[in-house]
Amino acid sequence: MTYYSLVFPLFFALAVLVFWLVPPKARGAVLLAAGVLYMASFGAVSLAVLAGVTLLTWAWGLGLAAANTTATRRVFLVLGLLSSAGYLFARKAVELAAPGVTLLTATGLAFYALQSASYLADVYTGKCQVQKSFLKYAVYTSFFPRVLSGPIGRAEEFFPQLEALCAGQRQCEVSELRRGLITMLGGWAEKLVLANLLTAWVNAVYAQWTECSAPVVLVGGLFFGFSLYFDFAGYSHLALGASRVLGFALAPNFRRPYFAQTLGEFWQRWHISLSSWLRDYIYIPLGGSRRGTPRRVFNLLVTFLVSGLWHGSGWQYLFWGLLHGLMQSIGALTKPLRRRFSVWGGTAGVWARRLIITLCANGAFLFFGAPSLAQGFGMVGRIASGAPGLGFLDLGVSGTELAFVVLAMVVAFSLDLVAEKAETAGSCLYDRFIALPGAVRVPALLVLAVTVLVFACRLVGADAAAFYYAQF
Repeated sequence: MTYYSLVFPLFFALAVLVFWLVPPKARGAVLLAAGVLYMASFGAVSLAVLAGVTLLTWAWGLGLAAANTTATRRVFLVLGLLSSAGYLFARKAVELAAPGVTLLTATGLAFYALQSASYLADVYTGKCQVQKSFLKYAVYTSFFPRVLSGPIGRAEEFFPQLEALCAGQRQCEVSELRRGLITMLGGWAEKLVLANLLTAWVNAVYAQWTECSAPVVLVGGLFFGFSLYFDFAGYSHLALGASRVLGFALAPNFRRPYFAQTLGEFWQRWHISLSSWLRDYIYIPLGGSRRGTPRRVFNLLVTFLVSGLWHGSGWQYLFWGLLHGLMQSIGALTKPLRRRFSVWGGTAGVWARRLIITLCANGAFLFFGAPSLAQGFGMVGRIASGAPGLGFLDLGVSGTELAFVVLAMVVAFSLDLVAEKAETAGSCLYDRFIALPGAVRVPALLVLAVTVLVFACRLVGADAAAFYYAQF
């Protein structure tokens, strides 16, 4: 039951209705029941793995908080980490080392395993209090708006809001419902319109790359990054919007990454919940940038290799992580030199740096989208050879659809530009939109809703491409 399935709107509406109608003390039970039903729709195994990780990490957290010695606390921490992120990374490492060997996995494991691990680490360091209520901890791990593909939550962000909702300190507000639903509508548009059209064309390029011309392979490889962005940003906006309708204000997971002017800034804007998790629980514990340049380079490489392994059990993912680790290291080493030129060029210089970062990020994503490392290098070789072959309109996607998706991307990135300027002024895109006259807002929402509905109807009897990050 994904966000774009026909049954999800009915499930979501019922969950929201019951959540706000029951007494506040029962709201946690409603969220847990909704999370169990949602995960059960992906199969008994997915539900069982979620239940196992939840029970074990909750128990280890209680033991950690009750332990009287540092050694005992460390034992409980290690047990908890092994039960969550440890198993996740071990499973991927085994599958990488022994192709064909598949260990038990489950939908959403890559996300709630990191949530559980961060909770235990934060309890250990005193950053957050242990959660003694199993029900509330289970809501944290199974919160259905984000359990499929994140964003990766933090305990100090989630539990205070859950406590306030269950104590009746937060009530249903029309303004929050409206903001949440508009955010969800934007997420559906990103997924059903932009991501699906781009994915259909990009997949055709990757499937027939040996027959495509070099320009087609180049554009297809670079556009994989855009298809991935709209796919995951669409899911994240759906998750954030759904959470807001239920009274939770979660941190954004994307902040216009293609407007970054350095690769470091790119990762502060792209998949923020994973980037911050890797920074706080891998990079900084390794020493961060505090132990000299060689150690900093080593820490960056390790962090991005872990990121690559988190994404998948293929050498192409590790190579992608290595590429970003190398580019980040080069960026760190050349920062003093680059700083001298950062003020040059004015607006043109800003856009030139944004273009360079986009090309670097999407160039690395070419390998990320390939089913194997060999194909990734093969595609690069075909691009370099300038080989002739199939054109842009020879891959099963009509010229009208390609023109439409290009137009939609122009609109999307124009809105990002407005949002970028709004943020500089201390506002946001939603505030700018709500400030518009009703004669502008209502037609804009109607056009967006109709467009989403039209593309949703195209899925009747078929299906949208699955959310890319759900496979991790």
